[in-house]
Amino acid sequence: MITRDDLIGTWILKSWQSLKNGKPAGYPMGEDAKGQIIYTNEGRMSGFLMRRDFANQPRETAASPDICLAYGGNFRIEGDQVIHDVDVATVPYWIDGPLIRTVVLQGENVLLKTKPETTSSGNTYEHHLLWERAEG
Repeated sequence: MITRDDLIGTWILKSWQSLKNGKPAGYPMGEDAKGQIIYTNEGRMSGFLMRRDFANQPRETAASPDICLAYGGNFRIEGDQVIHDVDVATVPYWIDGPLIRTVVLQGENVLLKTKPETTSSGNTYEHHLLWERAEG
């Protein structure tokens, strides 16, 4: 069972892997993606993910979810899940909705697993994001 105290603080992305039908299927923003997620005592959170080479994009390049995404809002713990109640996001359909993540504590690290989603093709996809506590 996780608690709010397990998550409070700043976390740096170690890896983000996609799974298709329970098997590794690649890295959505590359094997070296960057990111951070912050959980506050006040119950707020914010997350930011990007391709490592995002800074090298031409200046006029618009941020799209495949190279850069961010969201924030309130968070709450229910059982082994953290629920992000999104109120700002670079992905419009996330706004005003919950993003549910299963939390797995792995020593000093935290693994956040997205809820598996089945597509019309019958394939099931999920994402595993491994975070390490930021040193500050």
